[in-house]
Parts: sequence; structure tokens; C-alpha cells
Amino acid sequence: MIRTKSLTYEGAFIMSIANQEMIRNNNRRLVLEFIINNPPVSRAELAKQLSLTKATISNIVQELLEQHFIREIGSAQTSMGRKPILLEFNKAYGFALSLEIQPQQIIALLTNLKGEVQEIKKIPFCPQDNLLQHLEQILNFYIRENTAFKNKIIGVSIGIYGVVQKNEILFTPYYPLPKSGLGTHLQETFQIPVFVENEANLSVLGEAAFHHKYKNMIHINVHDGIGMGILVNGRLYKGRDGYAGEFGHTILFPDGKPCPCGNQGCFELYASQRAILENYAARQKKENVTISEFLKDYDANLPLAHEMMDLFVKYISIGINNIINTFNTDIIVLNSAFSNHIPDINQRISEYLAGHQNRDCNIIPSKLGNLSCLLGGARISVENFLDIYHLQIPCHLPF
Repeated sequence: MIRTKSLTYEGAFIMSIANQEMIRNNNRRLVLEFIINNPPVSRAELAKQLSLTKATISNIVQELLEQHFIREIGSAQTSMGRKPILLEFNKAYGFALSLEIQPQQIIALLTNLKGEVQEIKKIPFCPQDNLLQHLEQILNFYIRENTAFKNKIIGVSIGIYGVVQKNEILFTPYYPLPKSGLGTHLQETFQIPVFVENEANLSVLGEAAFHHKYKNMIHINVHDGIGMGILVNGRLYKGRDGYAGEFGHTILFPDGKPCPCGNQGCFELYASQRAILENYAARQKKENVTISEFLKDYDANLPLAHEMMDLFVKYISIGINNIINTFNTDIIVLNSAFSNHIPDINQRISEYLAGHQNRDCNIIPSKLGNLSCLLGGARISVENFLDIYHLQIPCHLPF
């Protein structure tokens, strides 16, 4: 009996220590998140807003100051009593490197720890190129060679057009699969956290960090393909094997055009930016048409350009109707060169839904545009480094 009692006591003692540690870590996370997202703030305001004791706040703030994650920036103006010292996040403590692998180029983005853009670079890329070699050169430049960022990169994200599960690329329709275990290989080579993820999944995380009041969100990226990121109760939903959100590879026309994924009649073969431009070029007997040329023709009221845009509205509305029926989400963010350039596209989609499928949903344009994937990647790296859950991205972006 004595031995049993002793074991029970030791187990309870260990559990008590573990619980205390968990509570302390959670309090630290709450304090740091509040300082990051609500600057500047005093210790007293932190205690009030987070319902924590002044002693708890004082201890956590002191620790964060010693780690240089936050800093004191002077006193607040007050009419009576001692002026409280204000705190703000040290967003220049380090940098996040985000990469987006597109079919013909790799975009590299550097942000500070608040998600504010520091540098953007475009690196030409061909499907025949050695993708792994390209990535190693980019990481080597920023992590080891560039004096401005050397030894200050806290994490790397890689957004790809395809399916990713557990940091492993399973399928890419527009460029060859790189070496197996890409994320693990780069982590071990550069001794830094590397997150490989589908670009639409990163986009919804980036957009949600801007539209942070929405817990349930769908983000649709329309480019060479069509990707969809799904946020449910504030968390990314990927499905069992990472295939959730492969909206572009749902079937629009059975027995239609063959797709690189192996199916026929996939949605993105008809409604993607690439598909619309190829259709437009073919109707004019041209080899190709750029997005700029197409939008210029649309602005000039060329009938065929407007006909193509009507087709885009029709197809994307059908797809969104299916999404609404499946998820009944709070908000849908549509991110495309078409909807971002033409102000009334989202309204036309909403009217189509109301008139044909009797559906009502809040459809809004992207606020982050072409940077949504890259900023979502920055969010992952920063949250991992700081051990927080809810980084909010500012709206003053360079475009």
C-alpha cells in the first residue's frame, strides 16, 4: 500500500509540474500575441485584457524583454498617476523567407516577423530545370551569403502547385516532382525549419491573417490552374491525404479535355486564367495572348473579350455554388487577375448565384493579391518560431 501511494503521489506531482508548464506557456503565448497584434500596450492593459495577474504579466514581459522579442518604447500620456511604460514587438528580430514555385518562375519574398515585406525577387524557372538545385541556390544565398539577412532567417516556406502531405510533395501537374523528402532534405542541409505546402493552402492562411475575424473561409486562387484553401474553425483543412481543396481537378465536363492529373474535363481546363487566355487566343487564331493584352481588350470593350469574361463568370459561379453547398462557409475570397482588375466581377458572380442557384454568400476580392501565398508562408514560419497561433498581417503592402 505504501508503494502504491508513493507512485500515485509521484505521478500527481509530475502531472502538476506538466500542467503548470503548459499554463505558463499558454500565458506567454497570449501575452506575446497580444503585444504583436495590438501595439503599443502597457503591462496594466495586458493584465486587464488577458485577465492575468500583474505578477504573471510582469514575469512574462521580463522574459520577453530579455529574449529581445519585445521592447519598451517610452511612456503613455496620462493626466494622473505614474505614466505606464508601453511595449511593442521587435519585428526586426529576424526574417522569414517565402518561396512560391510557379510554372515559369520562383518568387522569393523576405518579410520581418510582422509579415511586412522587405524584399521581393523573381527567379526564372523552366519545368526542365533541376528544381532542387534552384531551391538550394536560393536558400544558400539568403541564409549564408546575403549580408542583410545572413543568420537572421527564422524559417523557410515553399508554396507549390500540387498536393502536399506532411512536408512531402505527392503530385505536381506543371513541373516534375523534385527529390523525395524535399522539406526534410532542405532542413537538414541548412539547419532551419522548412515548410512545404500547397500554394492555395498558404494563400488562405495569409488571407485569414488579414481578415482575422473570419474563422471559416474559402480562398480560391485562379492562375494557370485553380487552387482552393479551406479554413474550418480557424484551422487549415487538408483532408486525409492532402487532396482536400483540389478544386481545379473537380469535373466540370465528363469526358472533356484530358488533364495532367489523369482525369478528363477538369474545372481548371475551362475556367482558369490559362484556359480563358488560350481559348481567347484560339478564337482569334493567335498563338498566345497575355493577361495584360486580354484585359486591355476587355477595357476597350472588344465583344470577344467580354464574351470570354462572361464564360469565366458562368464557370466560376458553378464552381462556387458547389463550394457553398459543400462548406456553407463565412466568406469566399476570390483571387484572380480577372476579378482583381474588373471591379464588378464578384458582383456578377453573386448575381449569377442568386439568379440560378438561389445561393447567397459573401464573395470578396483578395486584399493580398499575388502575395497571398507568400505571406501565408511567412505566417507559418513566424508562428512556428514564436510559438504563437494568430499572427495578424498588416494591410500596407507594396503593390
